[in-house]
Amino acid sequence: MPSFLNQVANHILEQNGTQLDRVRIVVPTRRAAFFLMQELANSTTKAVMSPKIEAVDDFVEGICTLEIEDSVHLFFELYETFKEIDPDVQFDRFMGWASVLLSDLDKIDQYLVRTDYLFDYLSEAKAINRWQENLPEGKTLKDSSGTKQYFTLFENIKQVYSTFRDRLLANGKAYRGMAYRQLAENVDDLLLNKSDNDRIYFAGFNAFTESEKRIITALIKAEKAEVLWDTDRYYMSENTGVEAGKSLREYQSQKIFRDWNWTDNNLLTTKKDITIYGVPNATLQTKVAGQLYAAMKAGDNPDEPISTAIVLADENLLLPMIYSLDEGVTDFNITMGLSLRNSMLYTLIDSVFELQQNVVEFKNKSGRNVRIPKFNHKSISKVLNHPFIRHYEHAVLRPSTSQTNTIVQETLWQITDGNRVFLSADEMRELGQGNLLFETLFTHWPKNNSKRVIQTFYTLIDILREVYKEYKNALETEYLYLFYTLLKQFEQTLEDRPEVITLKTLRSFMFELIKQTRIPFSGEPISSLQILGMLETRALDFDRIIILSLNEGTLPQAKRQNSLIPYDAAQAVGLPTHQHQEAVMSYHFYRLLQRASEIHMLYTSTNDAPGGGEKSRFIQQVEYELSSYNPKIKIQNKTVSFSKEPSKELSEDVPKDAAMLAAIRRYLSGKGIYPTHLNELIRCSMQFYLKHIVGVKEAEDVEEELGMDKIGTWIHACLERLDQDFFLLEKDPTVEQIKIILKEEFDDLFKGYITDLGLNKIYYHVGEQQILAFMTHQINQESRRKILAAEQPLRTALTMNLQNEDTLVNIGGKIDRIELSGENTLYVMDYKTGSVELTGKQKVSDPERKEEIIRTDPDRKAGYVRQLWLYEYLMYRKMQDEKGLTIGGKTYEFGKYLVKSGFYSFRDPTNLIANPLELTEGLDAEHFIQRSERLLSEILNDLLDPQIPFRKTEDLNVCTYCDFVGICGR
Repeated sequence: MPSFLNQVANHILEQNGTQLDRVRIVVPTRRAAFFLMQELANSTTKAVMSPKIEAVDDFVEGICTLEIEDSVHLFFELYETFKEIDPDVQFDRFMGWASVLLSDLDKIDQYLVRTDYLFDYLSEAKAINRWQENLPEGKTLKDSSGTKQYFTLFENIKQVYSTFRDRLLANGKAYRGMAYRQLAENVDDLLLNKSDNDRIYFAGFNAFTESEKRIITALIKAEKAEVLWDTDRYYMSENTGVEAGKSLREYQSQKIFRDWNWTDNNLLTTKKDITIYGVPNATLQTKVAGQLYAAMKAGDNPDEPISTAIVLADENLLLPMIYSLDEGVTDFNITMGLSLRNSMLYTLIDSVFELQQNVVEFKNKSGRNVRIPKFNHKSISKVLNHPFIRHYEHAVLRPSTSQTNTIVQETLWQITDGNRVFLSADEMRELGQGNLLFETLFTHWPKNNSKRVIQTFYTLIDILREVYKEYKNALETEYLYLFYTLLKQFEQTLEDRPEVITLKTLRSFMFELIKQTRIPFSGEPISSLQILGMLETRALDFDRIIILSLNEGTLPQAKRQNSLIPYDAAQAVGLPTHQHQEAVMSYHFYRLLQRASEIHMLYTSTNDAPGGGEKSRFIQQVEYELSSYNPKIKIQNKTVSFSKEPSKELSEDVPKDAAMLAAIRRYLSGKGIYPTHLNELIRCSMQFYLKHIVGVKEAEDVEEELGMDKIGTWIHACLERLDQDFFLLEKDPTVEQIKIILKEEFDDLFKGYITDLGLNKIYYHVGEQQILAFMTHQINQESRRKILAAEQPLRTALTMNLQNEDTLVNIGGKIDRIELSGENTLYVMDYKTGSVELTGKQKVSDPERKEEIIRTDPDRKAGYVRQLWLYEYLMYRKMQDEKGLTIGGKTYEFGKYLVKSGFYSFRDPTNLIANPLELTEGLDAEHFIQRSERLLSEILNDLLDPQIPFRKTEDLNVCTYCDFVGICGR
C-alpha cells in the first residue's frame, strides 16, 4: 500500500514534471521533510533540481523578518517586562508560571486573537457581570482580596503583552507566535509579492492555527498553494462522532481550501490484525514491546525489513524502551529528545547549589543569628558520592602505590571518623590536597555573583570531560555539551544586564531552562525501526506499529487547562482548549492506523496507572466502533502477567557445618566471650552470628544529634577521669572541677558536634545533672566504699572440652569500677545511663531457676543478671590465676574476699542496684568458679552443637533496636 508521502511525491511530480526548483513543500515536521525527499528521489528516474522541503516552523521563520529568540533571553526579557509593571514581583514566584505565560502569549499570536477583546473579556467588570448572571436571583458576589489579586494578574498580563512585544520588536527579535502573527498579518508583502516560488504545497496537516489558516488561504486565493490532506472516509463521513475528523470536516464544508485531496478508504476496507495488551505496570510495557519487536524481526526477511514504529504516548518511557530492545537491534532511529532534567548531570548541578547554599547558623551571646559559611557534611557526601564524581575518582584520582584510598574516599572517611558535621572551605581544600576538583567544588561563591557561579560550572565541565576519555559515555557527554551551551546563553544574557541577580534567582532560572532542554537524537532516519512520540508520527506511515501507554489520561491527556487564561475566555476568543487537543490526538491515532496492517496496543491495567488503569477511549472506539464498520479487523485481547513459579521454601536458619564450627572455635580462642556477647547469643543467636562470627558492622555515619548512646560514652569517660584524678587518690572533686572535666571530655569526644544548640544542648545539661547528682550522693555518704580501680580490664583463658574436643576459650570484660567495703567484700560495679530492672528475687532464689536464667533466659532483665554473674566470675578467676588481685600495691587474696556486683543507674543516682542472683552461698570462691564454668560449658556446647543452627529470635521486641534488622528481614 503506498504511503501518504508517496502519494504526495507522485502528485507533485505529475503536476510539475521535472521543474521542481521553484516548488516549495511544507510539512508538519522535519522528519516528514526528510522522508518526503526520499519519496521524491525514489519516484523519479531523471536528475532534477530538488524542491525546498521544510517543516512549517522553519518555513515561517525563514520568511518573517524577525529572529526567533532563544529561551534564556525570552525568560529574562519577560521577567524584566513584568518587573516594570509590578516592581514587587518575586523571581521564584514568577518562574512558577513564566513558561505558562510565554505559552499563552505564543497561542494568542498564533491564533490571531484580538487582544483588546480578550483582555476586556477578562476585566473585572465584564467577568463579574458574567458570573452574576449565573447566580440565583437575589444573590450577589462578595468582594474579596483574592478576587482583586485575580483581576490584577490579567491587568498586568495585558500590559506585559504589549510591552514585551515592543521590547522584542525593537531588537528585531520574536517568540514563535510573534513570527507567525507577523507573517499572517503581512502575507502579501512577505510572501505573495515575492517570486521565489511558483507553487507551495502544504501536506499532512489536520488542524491549522488561525495564523496558518490566513497564510495558506491567502496563497490559495493567489493560485500559489495547494493543501494535501491525509484523511479517511471512516471519520470524515461514515462515523462523524469520531473526534479525529472534527476540524477536517469543518474545513471540507467551508471549502476555504478549494479541492480536497485526499480522502482514502483504508480504515473501512483493509485487513488489520490488532492485539491489545493489559500490562501490570508502565515500565513493563517497554519489556513487552521489546520482546514483540524481537519476535517480529526474527520472522522478517533481513533484506526486506518491514517498517515498524514504536510509539510512546508517555515520552518518559524512552530510556526504558531503549534498554528493553534486544541486543541484536542496532539499527533504529529515535525522533524524540531526552530531557536534561532526567540526567545525572542535573542531580550534580542541584547538589552543588545545595552545597553552596547551606550555611551554619548560630546564636551568639547577644542572641542574634550569625551565619557562618561552612559546608554541611550531608551536602559534601552527596556531591562526593555522585556518580560523575565517582567516575572521575576512578578514572583520574587513582591513589599512589603507598596509599590505599583516593582523596575522595579519604575525605569521606575523615568526615565520618571525626564526626565532622560542618567543614570550612579551607578544611575541605586541605583534605583535597590542593586538587582542582576540590578547589572548584568547595570554594564558597561570593554573594550574588552570577559570573562566579557560571565560571565554577565551566571549570567543572572541563574537569569531568576527563571521565569520558575512559568511560566513553556518549549520552552523558552530550548532556555536558548541552549544559555548556546553556551556560554560554546565560553568560551572554547576563552581560547585557547590569543589575544584580541573586543565587536563588539564578538557580530557579537555570532549573527552569534545564527542565525544557532536551538532547535531540541523531540516527539513521531510514531505519526500519522508528521510536517516536505521538506528534512525531505526523505524515509518516508504518506497516507495523506498537503503541505504549494507551491509558485514559495519557492518550488523550487528562483535561488540564495548562494556561493562565480561563476556559470560558479561551473558548470565547477561539484559543484551543482540551477538546481541541483531544481531537488532534484522535486524528494522529487514527491516521497511524490507516495504512498499518499489524497493530499492537499496550496499556497499564493496574489502578495506580494514569487514569486508574482505564483503557484509553481510543482503544474502546476501535474495539466497539471501528471493528463494527470493518469486518476485516481482527482484535485479540491479552493480559500480561508475571509467571508464578513454585518457589522453594528456603530455611532462614544458618546451619553449622565443619567450616562454621571451625570459625566459632577461632572466635572463642581469639577475641573470646564478653558479657554482652553472651547476652546476644542467648537473646538472638542470629544477631550473635552476624556480629561476631561473620563480622558484619553497622555502617558509620556522621551524627548531628548525640543520642543517649553517645551520652553514655561521655558519662563513662568523665567518671573514669574523676576516679583516676580524684577518688583513687582519695580526694573529692568540687562541683566546679566536675564541670571542667565534663566540658573537657565532651569537647574531646565530640569535636564535630554542634553542642550549644537544640537537642545536643539539652543532652549535655541532662548528662551534667546526672553526674552531679551521682557525685554529690557518693561524696555525702557517711560510710563510703574505697574505690580501688576504674575501667579495669579482666581476662582469663581456660581449656574446655566442648563437643568432645578441647577448646581454648578466652573470656573478658571491662569493669567500670572496683570498690572495697569494710566487710572484706569487693564490689564489681557497672554504670548504666538508662534504667535498670533486674529479674525478681523470687525467680533468682529458686536453685533450678537461677541456672536457667544464666543459661537460656532471653529476657533483658535476665541479661543484666547474667552480665553481673560473669563479672563476679572474672574477678574470682583472676584472683585464683594470679594468687590474688593486686591493685595499688596491695594484694587481695583469693578465698579471703567475697565478690559482689551491681549497677549504678543514673536514672536513680542515689540507689545502688545489687545483683540478686547468688550462685553459691557465702564466701565459697572455688565452688562459684566450678559451677560457673559448668554453666559456661553448657552454653558453649550448644554454640558448637551442629544440630542447633543459628536462628532468629521469636521475640520481636529484641529486633526493635537491632542493627541487623534490615539484613534478616524483620
